[in-house]
Amino acid sequence: MTVQSTYSLFAKFYDAYVGDYAQDLPFYLALASKVNAPILEIGCGSGRVLLPLLRAGHAVTGVDISKEMLQLANDKLQKNHLSEKCTFLNHNFVDSSLPQEFGLALVTFYTFNYLLSPDLQQSFLTHVGGSLRPGAFIVLHLFYPNVLLHPETAGQWIDKGQFQIDSETVVLKDFRRMLDEHTEERLQTFDYESGGKVEIRTLRRYVTQTEIYRLLISVGFGSPVLIEDINLQRQFPLHPDTVTKKEFVVMAQKK
Repeated sequence: MTVQSTYSLFAKFYDAYVGDYAQDLPFYLALASKVNAPILEIGCGSGRVLLPLLRAGHAVTGVDISKEMLQLANDKLQKNHLSEKCTFLNHNFVDSSLPQEFGLALVTFYTFNYLLSPDLQQSFLTHVGGSLRPGAFIVLHLFYPNVLLHPETAGQWIDKGQFQIDSETVVLKDFRRMLDEHTEERLQTFDYESGGKVEIRTLRRYVTQTEIYRLLISVGFGSPVLIEDINLQRQFPLHPDTVTKKEFVVMAQKK
C-alpha cells in the first residue's frame, strides 16, 4: 500500500487520533510572524496547522498527496470562514517543484519520515528548495521510533483509547516494530462497537541527525539548526555527529 492510499484510508480517523495535537503550533506561529511572504505547509493533512496560521493572517498554501485529507482541510476551513484565504494543492514534491516561490516551508508532523529511501528524500528536498525564495527556511519535524526508545513495546499491541468516529465509539490499537535499523512498521486497528474493523499499515523511515544534515547540505541548504524541544524553541547548530534519542526539529536556510 502506498503512502497516498494509506492516508486516503486514514483520513476519516485522522482528526480523532491526532487532531488535538497542538504542541508545535506556537513554534510555527512564531516562525511565520517573521516571514513577509506566502507560507507553504507540506503534509497539511486535515488543516491542523493551516487553521491557526490563517487565523493569524498569513497567506498559506497547503499541500498533501491525499485528496481525501485536502477535502477534510477544506471542509474545516469553510466552517471557520477561512477557505478562501488558503490555496490547496494535491502535489508530491518527490516529483517536482512548484512554480511559486515561498518564504517558509513547514514539513510538519513526521511527513518527511514517510519517504522510505535517501533518494526519495533527496528528491523531495531538492524540489522543496526549488519552491523557496533565496534565504527562506525549511523546517522539518522528524520522529524518533518509540520502539527504539522503549524496546519492550516492540511487537506488542498497545491500547490507544476510544474515539468517536461516524457517531460511533471506535477502539484504536497500535502495533510497532523495526523492520531494519531505519524502518518502523506500524499497524493500527480501528474496531467499531457495531462490529466493523479497519486495519492500516504504515512504514516510516527513521532519519538520524547525521543523515538530515548531509541531505540538506547536499541539495543547497545551509546553516542547519536543531530544535530538540519544540516547546522551548531553543536552537543549536546541527553538527553531522549530533545524536538525540527523541523527536526533533531541523531548520535550514536556502542559499
